[in-house]
Amino acid sequence: MPSFAGRRFPHLTAAIVAIILAVAGCLVASLPAHAASDFSLVILPDQGENAIYSFVNSATSSVTVTIYELKDTTLENDLIAREKAGVKVRVILDQAQQSYDSAAYSALTAGGVGVVWSSTAFTYTHQKTITVDGDESYISTGNFDTTYYATSRDYGVFDTDASDVAAITAVFNADYAHSSITPSDGDDLVWSPTDSQTHLLALINGATKSLDIEQEEFSDTTLVNAIVSALKRGVTVRIVLENPSSYSSEVTDVENAGATVTGYSSTTGFYIHAKTIIADYGTSAAKAFAGSENFSSNSLNDNRELGLITTDAGVVSGLESTFSGDFSGSAAGKVAVLNPGAQTTAAGAAVNFQVQAIDTATGTLSYSATGLPTGLSIASATGVISGTASTAGTYTVTVKDADSTGPSGSATFTWTVGSGGGGSTNTVTVTNPGNQSGIVGTATSLQVQASDSASGQTLTYSASGLPAGLSIAPGTGLITGTPTTAGTGSVTVTATDGTGARGQAAFTWTIGSGSGGGCTAAQLLGNPGFETGTAAPWAASPGVISDSAKEPPHSGSWDAWLDGYGKTTTDTLAQTVSLPAGCSSYQLSFWLHIDTAEASKTKAYDTLQVQVLNSSGTVLGTLASFSNLNAASGYLQHPYSLAAYAGQQITLKFTGSEDNEDQTSFVIDDTALNVS
Repeated sequence: MPSFAGRRFPHLTAAIVAIILAVAGCLVASLPAHAASDFSLVILPDQGENAIYSFVNSATSSVTVTIYELKDTTLENDLIAREKAGVKVRVILDQAQQSYDSAAYSALTAGGVGVVWSSTAFTYTHQKTITVDGDESYISTGNFDTTYYATSRDYGVFDTDASDVAAITAVFNADYAHSSITPSDGDDLVWSPTDSQTHLLALINGATKSLDIEQEEFSDTTLVNAIVSALKRGVTVRIVLENPSSYSSEVTDVENAGATVTGYSSTTGFYIHAKTIIADYGTSAAKAFAGSENFSSNSLNDNRELGLITTDAGVVSGLESTFSGDFSGSAAGKVAVLNPGAQTTAAGAAVNFQVQAIDTATGTLSYSATGLPTGLSIASATGVISGTASTAGTYTVTVKDADSTGPSGSATFTWTVGSGGGGSTNTVTVTNPGNQSGIVGTATSLQVQASDSASGQTLTYSASGLPAGLSIAPGTGLITGTPTTAGTGSVTVTATDGTGARGQAAFTWTIGSGSGGGCTAAQLLGNPGFETGTAAPWAASPGVISDSAKEPPHSGSWDAWLDGYGKTTTDTLAQTVSLPAGCSSYQLSFWLHIDTAEASKTKAYDTLQVQVLNSSGTVLGTLASFSNLNAASGYLQHPYSLAAYAGQQITLKFTGSEDNEDQTSFVIDDTALNVS
C-alpha cells in the first residue's frame, strides 16, 4: 500500500467545502425513518466548493455558520451579500484561532454580519456547519479555507431532517450567546463534548463484518482499543490515516491485531483531513459516520464538534467508494481544474472568483490563466481571480493548475464582460411599495427604493399614472406633492441605469376626497400580518420580515423581527397611512413578543419605541416604549388611540435599538389600524 511522503497541517486546517456527513442512525439501536433522502453527500476535492456557495446564496431569511477556520473571500463575500440583501447572517469563529481568523472576522463585521468568538468553555470550537433558513444544514469535515481546497480529502453532508436542523439551530443560538446547552441528537447527530465518544464507540462495537476508517488523527485510546476488540472478534478493519508516524504505538496495536493501514504524509500534497467510519458496508446494517470529530480525546471530550451517523445508501456508498480509492492509492496523482462554465460580468464590476481544482499528487499546486478579461489576474498560490473587468467583450479563458511533481490539468470557458450598451447584463430591481392612499389637499411623499446588480451605476427614475398633483424626482425616486383629484389609478415606477437596464414596480394609488360627511369603517394598514413575505408597503430594515422558526409568528407564517443580534443594532419598521377625518375611533393595535439574553432586571439596555411621525419625519408623539425588562413568553396585544392625528397623513414607526452585547428580540405581528 502506498505511503505518500509528508505533510502535517496545524491541528485541523485543511480543505472545506465538501459536503459530508454520512449520517443518520441511532447508534446500534433502531434507526429513525427518513424521507426518500434527507441527505446529500459532497466529496472533496473531487466535486469542488460550488455546492456550499450556492447553498449560502439560496438563503432568504437566515444563515448561521459555526467554523474553526475561515479564509475564503468568496464565502465571506457571499455571507456579506446575503446580510445586505436582508438575510440575518450570524457566524461563530473559534476563539483559539483569533489570529488566523482575524481577517474574516474584520471583513464580516465591516459588512454588517453578526460575528462572535466562540465560548472559552470549549478548548476549540472545531465544528464546521452552515444552516440556511432554519430548514437545512451542511455538516462538514473540512474548514472553509481556500489554501487547502484542492489538496485535502474532506466530505460534507447536506441534512434536511427537521429534528437534526432544529437541534443544530438550538445549539447555535446557545453557543452564539455563550450560554450552556445540552445538545439534542435529533435523529442522527453526534455532538462533542457531550456524546461523540459514546456514539462512535457504539458504532465500532456494533460492527459485525467490516470497519473502514478514514482519519486525520488517531490517538484516542478508547476508540483504538475498541478497534482492536473488533479485529479480535473477526471484523475486517481497513484504515486510511494522515501521517501515521505520529501515532506509531496506536498503529502498531491495530496492525498487530490484523488491521491494514494506508498512510499519507505529504508535506504539500494530498492530505487526509476527513473523519469517517463506515461499518458493515454491503450488508443491510450498513451505516456511516462523518463529521468534525477526530480520533482524539480532546476532540471527543473537550471541543465543540458535530457529526452524524446515517444509513442513507447514497451517503454510505459515496463514502465507501472514495475510501476505497484512498485506501488503494488509486485516487492519488490526480490533478484537474473543475470547469466553472460560462461567466458573465458587468463592465467596471469588481471580481473575486475562486477557481476550483483537484490535486492529489505530492507536490505544490500552482495556478495560471490565459485570456482573462482586461483588468483581471489569477493568484498563483490560491487560484483566486480578482480585479476589475474594465473592457467589454467575450473572452476565451483557460485556467491551468500544475503540481510541482509534474501532473497538471486545465479548463477552458468563456467570460463575457457586458458593455453597458443595448445588451446590458445588469439587473435593476424596484421594490414594490404596495398600494398607496392619500387625501385631496394633503401633502404626501413616497420614497421609491431600487437596486442595481452592478456596482457604480446611477439610477434614473420615472413614473406613469401618478395622481394629479404628484411628481417623481428623477435623481432620487422621491414622489412628492399635494393630490388635487380624488380617484384610484395604477402607477408604474421605472428605474433605469446607465447601461439601459431597467426595473419596474406597479401599484395602485387611491386619493380620497377628504370632504366631511360620515366615516367609512376600514382597516388602514397594508400587509398587516406580513404574510406576503416581503415588507411592502412597510419600510423595514433588512432581515426584519422573517419566517424563522426561532421567532415564530403570532399567527400565519411571517412576522417582523427587530434586533436580536447581540451587537449594536438599530432596526426599524414603518408605514405611512392617511387617517380620514370624521371618525369616532382610530384604534392602532399590534401583538408583541420580547425575549432577551440580558440578565439585568432593573436596567433597560435594549429598547423598542413606537412613534407617530409627520410627512417630514418629525416625531409627533411616542405611543409606547418597551425594553429587555418587558421580556416575557408568548405575545401580548397592545392597543393605542390615534384620534389626535385624525385627518392627517402619518407614519407609524417601530424603532428597535440594541446595545453591544446580549441580544433582545422585539417581534411584532398582526398589526391593525381600525377606523370607524
